[in-house]
Amino acid sequence: MVFLLLVVKSAFRNRLRSLLTAFGVAIAIIAFLFLRTVISAWHAGAERAAADRLVVRNKISIIFPLPTAYFQKVKNVPGVTEATWANWFGGVYKDPRNFFAKFAVDADSYQRVYPELQLPPEEQKAWMGDRTGCIIGEELAAKYSWKVGDEIPLAGDIYPGDWKFTIRGIYHPPQGSSIDKRTMFFHWKYLDERMPEGRKNQLGVVIVRVADVQQSTSVASTIDKLFDNSPAETRTETERAFQMSFLSMVSAMLVAIEAISGVVLAILLLILGNTMAMATRERTTEYAVLRAIGFRPSHIVRLVLGEGLVIAGTGVALGLGMAPAILRIAGQAFQRVVGAFLGSFVVQPGPAIAAVAVALLGGMLAAAVPAWRAGRMRLVDALRRVE
Repeated sequence: MVFLLLVVKSAFRNRLRSLLTAFGVAIAIIAFLFLRTVISAWHAGAERAAADRLVVRNKISIIFPLPTAYFQKVKNVPGVTEATWANWFGGVYKDPRNFFAKFAVDADSYQRVYPELQLPPEEQKAWMGDRTGCIIGEELAAKYSWKVGDEIPLAGDIYPGDWKFTIRGIYHPPQGSSIDKRTMFFHWKYLDERMPEGRKNQLGVVIVRVADVQQSTSVASTIDKLFDNSPAETRTETERAFQMSFLSMVSAMLVAIEAISGVVLAILLLILGNTMAMATRERTTEYAVLRAIGFRPSHIVRLVLGEGLVIAGTGVALGLGMAPAILRIAGQAFQRVVGAFLGSFVVQPGPAIAAVAVALLGGMLAAAVPAWRAGRMRLVDALRRVE
């Protein structure tokens, strides 16, 4: 117990430096957890996708449409219980920075395929009765202070022209739903009737629900075989796989984030190593005095290693204490931009354990060389040394 107290007092002999080092360790841990959480949250968003939904798109790319004639054929495939369609609209609200997702959908069938997209009865009736009506998510409404009855003007890009929509409802999806709370949905018929002849009767994707999740692969294969050798061949995949395909677009970024998280841990070791080297060098004479009054070389080694462990442990405690609040704030900021695709920003056990292990082990490793030198120094040389 006395030796432990000596270790703690020695670790904070230079309080400012030790506290700054501990704070640096805490920042490194928070940065590591943040980077790892971004990766986890990005993948977790796709995990919320419904297992019984399949997405049918153009085999070449999602930017190429499908003929409306495909819809009924897909709907009649054995194993399909419901089907709907949607078109990505694009469009700009006042400024390109005001980005949010906008989809033209078939309202009736879309809500059957996505039962979590629910509205109060009066808002549902108002939306169904207004050709230019739309519904928006609760977070989108909060961001722009929109309410039912407000008008949303959009400048078309994929679908040129000036577009005006009236908000007829604000939906509130249940917790954990894959429905984004920052999305706008409007009637596909309104879009289609304004298109020139060459762009009419085109669907972006067809979404289906299957009766048996275990048969999803065979249903998908059956759908794609229907359109083999057609002008617009299809690719059918689960909703999760469809969302994961977007991850491939940012795979390089995710790899870079993983690499940076490793660099952060390396910086953590350098911070600890620098502090322990400075502390040991400055206190060479003190270690010699301890040797002179009866401390063994093994005691000096344990003392230096213990100091590194105490400083690292203090940084770990600070980092883990601050991380949940910081990640929660960061998650809210990210989801305001990206939407519900991201999972929740919470401290994951795996990265947290890795960060703690690296910090504590790193604290001891960083002190290992100074401890070895302090333990093997000759007593006379140490007493003569003047810093």
